[in-house]
Amino acid sequence: MLHTYKIVTLNINGIATYAKMSILGDFLKRQDIDIAILQEVTHNDFTTIHEYNAIINEGTDKRGTTIQVQTGLQIQDIKSIPLGRGFAAMFQGIWIINIYALSGAEKRVERE
Repeated sequence: MLHTYKIVTLNINGIATYAKMSILGDFLKRQDIDIAILQEVTHNDFTTIHEYNAIINEGTDKRGTTIQVQTGLQIQDIKSIPLGRGFAAMFQGIWIINIYALSGAEKRVERE
């Protein structure tokens, strides 16, 4: 039987408060998201989002990427990009790639 998975990608712009982390967790649960691909992750404890496992790639500037995976689902073959700018992971034979590329003309060289 074919199964459909809900995957969302969000730039969370450095969520910094417990209240905003709680809102993110509530959103994931209410929408029954299986995998959340997040960018601009700060030093918050993403392992506190209940019913999700966090795979975190934190950068040296404290901004990075994470994938929140609903408990029971398996992510494998994780490959990190240095400085927290992204990573790739295998989910049921499909590569999920999470990249946080800086915006703006002044960051063009770094982004490329």
